[in-house]
Amino acid sequence: MKYIVIILLLSTNGIDIEKVNLKHNGNCDGIANAWVDVNMKYYSERNKDPKLQGWYDDEGKLLLGWICD
Repeated sequence: MKYIVIILLLSTNGIDIEKVNLKHNGNCDGIANAWVDVNMKYYSERNKDPKLQGWYDDEGKLLLGWICD
């Protein structure tokens, strides 16, 4: 089965959309979680502010979530 996973990232310019096309037998959430594990890093706080915790990529974009199609 082929899944299209749409990753939503928040940047200073608004919302960026990253499309991931994969042929995989697992579930869509598993694919998205694997993508996050490879491409994002979790921070418990940013700039000493715990309200800014979350998953960030190397460009400083915050993970908002994903949509499976």
